[in-house]
Amino acid sequence: MDIPIFSNFIEGLKLFFSSKRLRWLTLLFFIGAVTITIVERIAYWTFIIDRVAIIIGAIFPTFFMITAFLSLLGLARFVADDESYSKSLTYTIVWTIVSVVVLVLMTVFTPALLNFLFIGVAFLGWIGFQSFFSTRTALGFAESVDIENRSALVRYLYMIIYFFNYVVIVGALIFTSIFVNPAIFLTATWWFAVLGMLLAMGFNFLNGWILNSERNRSTASNISILGLFISLYSAYFIYNLLKGFDASFDLVGIGITVFFILFTMSSVGRTLASRAELDTRWKLSKEFAATFTFFLATGFMFVDALFTYMVADAGALALAGAAGDIVKLIVFPFVALLMALNFIRKSRKVLDIEDTPIEIPEMYEDQPPVSEDEPAVLDESVEEEDTLPAPEEDASEELQDIAVEETTTDESFEESE
Repeated sequence: MDIPIFSNFIEGLKLFFSSKRLRWLTLLFFIGAVTITIVERIAYWTFIIDRVAIIIGAIFPTFFMITAFLSLLGLARFVADDESYSKSLTYTIVWTIVSVVVLVLMTVFTPALLNFLFIGVAFLGWIGFQSFFSTRTALGFAESVDIENRSALVRYLYMIIYFFNYVVIVGALIFTSIFVNPAIFLTATWWFAVLGMLLAMGFNFLNGWILNSERNRSTASNISILGLFISLYSAYFIYNLLKGFDASFDLVGIGITVFFILFTMSSVGRTLASRAELDTRWKLSKEFAATFTFFLATGFMFVDALFTYMVADAGALALAGAAGDIVKLIVFPFVALLMALNFIRKSRKVLDIEDTPIEIPEMYEDQPPVSEDEPAVLDESVEEEDTLPAPEEDASEELQDIAVEETTTDESFEESE
């Protein structure tokens, strides 16, 4: 049984395993992700020196930042080898040393630039990546579910989903505040969760207006499912924000993090696969796409862990540990609203093109009508065909002419000799 969403997910991931070079870079990424997570927990448990933890965690985003720049310049062959893993290991050792040197120099001389690259580009960029691809997946999933019958039952279904979104968003706040972590009530973290809840509800309200205007169009299913996806995302972010920071290894949280990483990697792979067929001058290489994605992912994980490195107060630890969820609660609804409006705009253009009638010009408009007494062109062609000689006579005459020509050419050739 072929499930389109699952098959597309696998096809997108194939990009990162299509060559030895990409497989090596993907292995380095997962090593870096695991290392950042372990160092974060060790730093919290043992209170080791913050600078040591920061340098260890920051090596990987710095490494992928440098290799992404080299891949953009077309020097991916110096990042990792496509034939030998031993050469790739050598390149990795060299660029790791360079990454440590660059990281120390930027920390000492250009800390503002380092903060911009890690927080402004990697941290916020990864959240933007996730929100963009999540919204696009929701819209694409709705396109695969073709609902042609605009009956009253379908409209009731849209209305049920619309009100269900409010229940999910508000329910996540109430359930987590009462049953999961009551101590979080009325803290700064709780108010951020309330802000995220209001933003998610505001998006659902605006999405309802768009759904109402599109209720008789094929785009209504896209808008409805998009609202459902964003409400579920927001409910999870609210829950993750309010449950409090847990220094132990949370298998559920780690599983969801891995899912988001693989999901974004798959979306990047499918985007590159679709752009590879386009006739454009500017095409990104697979190596650059992989290393830049890994830079964003490791940069996000490092910055998210960085907040826990630098917070000593237990009361502020919950807020610092959930900084990523706070930003996601703000960014996801905003990006989803922009993409929903852009999706409607593009769909309207397509409908306008399809509804435009094709005018066929009238041929021979200036010619006078043919009278009934004049013979038709078809009859003249038939008469001409009747006057042609018989095929057998033409063939015999042509053979005689060819024989005469051959004898004359032979005689002329003998005379010339």
